[in-house]
Amino acid sequence: MVNFLTLYCFVFGLAFVASAECQLGWIHYLNKCYYFSADTRNWGAASASCRAHTAELVVIQSESKNRFLAAEIRNFWLDGTDEFAEGNWEWASIAQLFDYSNWHPGEPNNSQGGEDCLMTNDAYNGNWNDALCNQTYKYICERR
Repeated sequence: MVNFLTLYCFVFGLAFVASAECQLGWIHYLNKCYYFSADTRNWGAASASCRAHTAELVVIQSESKNRFLAAEIRNFWLDGTDEFAEGNWEWASIAQLFDYSNWHPGEPNNSQGGEDCLMTNDAYNGNWNDALCNQTYKYICERR
């Protein structure tokens, strides 16, 4: 009985420490905190909102992280852009070209011309889409 109680306290303590690492309203995942907005903004305003909370728009560099976020999101801005060089997609906050991507087949397509910002698309089951940066969507902030 003592061993079970000790194990329970240890596990409960770990869960408390993990959840205490993030502010209320943020979700903890793999040593980072994520905020899923309820409001909509264009890409620049979404990025500024994240920075105001000492965070950045989310960067996705692995399939496992993409799966975690895809379970939560539909039509959210991500940190990717090709506004500096058409077709060269990079994470804006870390100035790094994509080493992982989850584009919907046929994307990015720049179909409206000037689709320079990255978003997840509900119609594409959360796969990635290039979109006009002045459109408004929800967004995900990430504290690194």
